[in-house]
Amino acid sequence: MRATYSPLDYAATALPCLAWLRRYNIRKDLMYDLLAGASVAALVVPQGMSYARLAGLPQEYGLYGAFVPVMVYAALGSSKHLAVGPVAVTSLIIGSALPAIVARDVPGFAFEADPNRPANPAGQDAYNRAAIQVAFLAGVLYTAVGVFRLGFFINFLSHSVIAGFMTGAATLIGLTQMRHLFGYDHRPNPAWTPASPPNVTQYLPFPRGQADDRVVNQVKNLFSPEWLAMFKWRDFVMGLAWVALLLAMKAVGKRSKRLVWVKAVGPLTVTALSIAVTAGLRLQCDPKNKAFNSGCVRVVGRVPTGLPRETVTWWFPMTRFGDKLGLALLVCAIDILESVSIAKALAFKNRYELSSTQELVGLGVANVFGAAFSCYTTTGSFSRSAIMDNVGAASQVAGWVGGVAVMLVLLFLTPIFRSMPQNAQGAIIISALVGLVQVKEWRFLWRVSKRDWAVFTAAVLGVWFGGVEIGLVFAIVLSLILALYRSAFPHTAVLGRLPGTDVYRNVKQYASAKRVPGLLLVRVDAPLFFANVAPVADALRKYEREATADGDGAVKAVVIDLSPVTDVDASAVHFLAAYVRGARARGLDVALANPSCDVAKILARAGLDALVGRDRVFVRVGDAVDALRAAAPLPVAGAAGEKEGKEAPTGAAAV
Repeated sequence: MRATYSPLDYAATALPCLAWLRRYNIRKDLMYDLLAGASVAALVVPQGMSYARLAGLPQEYGLYGAFVPVMVYAALGSSKHLAVGPVAVTSLIIGSALPAIVARDVPGFAFEADPNRPANPAGQDAYNRAAIQVAFLAGVLYTAVGVFRLGFFINFLSHSVIAGFMTGAATLIGLTQMRHLFGYDHRPNPAWTPASPPNVTQYLPFPRGQADDRVVNQVKNLFSPEWLAMFKWRDFVMGLAWVALLLAMKAVGKRSKRLVWVKAVGPLTVTALSIAVTAGLRLQCDPKNKAFNSGCVRVVGRVPTGLPRETVTWWFPMTRFGDKLGLALLVCAIDILESVSIAKALAFKNRYELSSTQELVGLGVANVFGAAFSCYTTTGSFSRSAIMDNVGAASQVAGWVGGVAVMLVLLFLTPIFRSMPQNAQGAIIISALVGLVQVKEWRFLWRVSKRDWAVFTAAVLGVWFGGVEIGLVFAIVLSLILALYRSAFPHTAVLGRLPGTDVYRNVKQYASAKRVPGLLLVRVDAPLFFANVAPVADALRKYEREATADGDGAVKAVVIDLSPVTDVDASAVHFLAAYVRGARARGLDVALANPSCDVAKILARAGLDALVGRDRVFVRVGDAVDALRAAAPLPVAGAAGEKEGKEAPTGAAAV
């Protein structure tokens, strides 16, 4: 019987929320979604503002990114728990790479120490437009990857590379925020005099160019004599206090699922306390006064009230398209890895189906819509998604709840943040990075795989000493080289018979497996293609020499076990044909065992089955051994055979 579909079913294919909203149980699920959405909003408001500054954008852009894309993703995404919004690593990538791109169009442009009160308003406006254009390109790429199912490219990035990159980036982000804890903002320019030209400013901002986003330069700048003179003990004490409070609340939240709300409200608590202390004691510095004053603390200042403005008109014309597309590709690669891995893990934990294609399309459309309303790139957040899961979100209604909460903040509550100290923003980012520094994973890799440990360490060092952009490219290239290396040098094994069975296993792995006298049994453990046929050929020749040198008699035949070989290309076919001809010229018989259906079809179309002989293609290795022993007199397992202390039987009894 043919299934019938209603118009609503067809509409749900384009708008997935229509499917689950029909099954939504308000009495059972709404309370959990309200609590989860409110908890995430409490976390994302201070985080979003802080991450926007990290990206070099006005703070309200972080709030916009926690509003528009969230509402769109909740309608299109398939994950019940993925919390979308600004994230630290993406913000750092943009803040590191985008200034150099903008500087090519705006001569003299420099990363603004305070994007909310820029020294170069025209340059900051150009920077904001460039960030929106990158978000638009990233959204298009996201959507294309989902629609055309190109996500498999991300599989080439190994876990060790990504974990290493995240650890290196988190460390670097933490160092960039230490200037807020030290109270650094501006320092006098020694080159300035009342008669200086207009382009010589009276105060120099703390350096944050592309070259400064490296561990060595960050440490050098933080502890240089000219900046240590600007150290403010009030900011330092307050900043450390906020970090300690955040980490303590995070630790309490981890102890029990019932106390997870303590972790969620940590950033909001610090925001409220820091504003109360700063405003109550009147510690805030005058935003217009850049002169050094150890008795005040730098504050956020004015955050515009109201909903985001339309920025579709910012998409075009787009200068430096190639540079921005390259940055969008880097951002997209990291965002896809982060979002899809989080969504899959939470879907598996909560036992529901997740569509990777729908996830990528949902995130892509969310970013395109975000770029239409003053949002830079957004993706799934580890910390906020964990809150959604721990509180018990039942659906993406929780996402809508969080988005509405941020909208209310934008409409009515932004004046409250005027007195929020910058040291509190730095503390919020630093505390959020603790989970990204994967020391346990580093130790685990040392125990499990020294090669993966070396890759992890190399990725960390690449970010530390090359900067985020170079470090990310280095990590991706390293991952691809590793994948190519493993593909180009496939594992091969010499097989032997387990005593009393017809099972053949790797003689190096199974000590009891004995080689069959007069036969060389070899298994290839990977697809055969142009990049790895030469190493396989070398391995076969080496095994022939070793078998002859072992004293078990001359090798009469070779059996190649193709059971793990899932595919062969034209180069592999030519290699197998050449090996068969060469082996027969050396007086060796050759047989193939257990090729898959697809591989057998390719070999047949190439005529290789006729070259080998259809009577030399077998279903099992044991069948090949029986047939070769019956076709030619081979040594038996006696004095020179399997060394089991007795003669091995021949024929069918041999296996």
